Amino acid sequence: MTWVLQALDIAVQAAFVALALFTLTDWLRHRDRQRVWLVVALLSLSALVVLTPAAAVIGLPGQLVTDLALVLFVLSGYALLMFRNSLIPLGRRLAAAVTVWTALVAIIGVAADLSSNPQAQRSPLQLVAVGLILVTWVLCVIEPIFRLGLASIGRPSVEGSRLRSLSLGYAGLVAVIIASTVAGPALHSTTAAVVIDLIVLIIVPLMYASFAPPLWLRQLWSRPEEEELRSALHELLLYSADRATLATRALAGGARMVGAPAGFIEDSDGSILAAHGLTQKEAAALAAKPGTSHSMLRIPLDLTRGQGMMTILAGPFTPLFGEWEISRLRGFAVSITAGLDRVSLTARLAALEKAKTDFLDFASHELRGPMTVIKGYLTMIAAGSLGDMPPKAASVVPLLVAKADEVNSMLEQMIETSRLEEGRLALRRERSDIAGLTEDAIENLGPLVSEHELDIDRPPEPLWANVDPDRLQIVIRNLVSNAAKYSPAGTPIAITIARRDHRALVAVTDRGIGIDKDDQRNLFKRFGRIESVATAHTAGAGLGLWLSREIARMHDGDLTVESEPGKGSTFTLEIPLNFD
Repeated sequence: MTWVLQALDIAVQAAFVALALFTLTDWLRHRDRQRVWLVVALLSLSALVVLTPAAAVIGLPGQLVTDLALVLFVLSGYALLMFRNSLIPLGRRLAAAVTVWTALVAIIGVAADLSSNPQAQRSPLQLVAVGLILVTWVLCVIEPIFRLGLASIGRPSVEGSRLRSLSLGYAGLVAVIIASTVAGPALHSTTAAVVIDLIVLIIVPLMYASFAPPLWLRQLWSRPEEEELRSALHELLLYSADRATLATRALAGGARMVGAPAGFIEDSDGSILAAHGLTQKEAAALAAKPGTSHSMLRIPLDLTRGQGMMTILAGPFTPLFGEWEISRLRGFAVSITAGLDRVSLTARLAALEKAKTDFLDFASHELRGPMTVIKGYLTMIAAGSLGDMPPKAASVVPLLVAKADEVNSMLEQMIETSRLEEGRLALRRERSDIAGLTEDAIENLGPLVSEHELDIDRPPEPLWANVDPDRLQIVIRNLVSNAAKYSPAGTPIAITIARRDHRALVAVTDRGIGIDKDDQRNLFKRFGRIESVATAHTAGAGLGLWLSREIARMHDGDLTVESEPGKGSTFTLEIPLNFD
């Protein structure tokens, strides 16, 4: 059993040395300032563990070995507290006081000439020195366990897990030191000593994982953030905020994903589009420093306007950025780019839509006055109020009147469209007979339907409904005039007014060119027109049916179509009846 214990003692010493060397190597690779003190602490502890056997081989004097062990022990505790100070600052005065105190304790310990024999009789000064050393070391190591644990409460998943991991790392050091330097010598059982060595061998790699978390552990920490990430991606793809707001939300999601407290996004022109955890001025200063490090990641954003940049800054509780964090952020950057470009495109489309609406509003109002004058004079000419006209000229006047009516109808649609898009189209409802309104609307069409035979089928009783008479007549005029425009001259147009359950129906049926199923999808879209040889020379702005359906739906009704190419079309207006 003795050889097993000796082998385990050597393994424990090797484990401590490996822990220190791995931490030192990782620090040399990343040059992380925060972990300088951690490296010092672990090197001191590993030197303390191997000091006694190494001194026996070299033949160092016992008192020198004792003094070196004392200094290394105090230094390890001080370095561990300074590592905690790099994460959560103690404050300059307190840090300076701790430095002076630990140096004083080490001097007192060396001056006391402590014996390496634990059974030796100690003087009062030696007892005081031992007590000061133990209390100082315990306070330096125990305090970070609780401080880091408390600091983890309420933090995002990655940052909180990192703090808890560090707290457990400190606890592991305490357990190892107690097991190696206190419990071991106190136990005379070989079996107990073997168990303690095994526990130490298990704790050491866990300590390394706590202080330098591997990839699998960092992935585990980020899992609770996956839901936040999905929400951030959802907003990027669907949320229509301005670019700055969207960038700020996306940046916060990316920072949380890797446990970073701060970052910023540069637009394609170099301006700071969003900043998280720092001011715009601080972000601009950092943006002027090119390059990527393990504490600052710069991820390109291939925006449509040019290349932007997302910069994520590591904080005191952020695990060092590795390939996994970089690949996740690069994938997230693709979504950020898509979201920002989508918002830019949406803004441009909105600006175009506004320009188009403004033009409609301007053009319709500016043209309405001249067309009213033209229509008035044409009507006077047709009535003979301006004198006799040659027969050839008189035969053209009805056509001119019809075309004037057609232009006025389009102007009316443009004005109503502008009002609808600006939210100014308010219905003035009154109890009206749908059949009577339909007949009045058709009567006002005049020359527009003069080449067709209109067949009106109306019910014997009125169909009362709460509607805006003027707006409902716009719908009916649109339907009947469309039927006239898109069907051959001389063909009949049937207008059926009927009741179906609690709704009034106005169906307009023609024997025109008909509409293909695929074209019907675009029929009720704004500015939607069917382009074909048959419709190429037919005037229209593509607003009539869209406006008509919108008006119908404002009345809690609808406008539908049934059509087959070559067999004509039937447009049906449905309006709820009023039984009061």
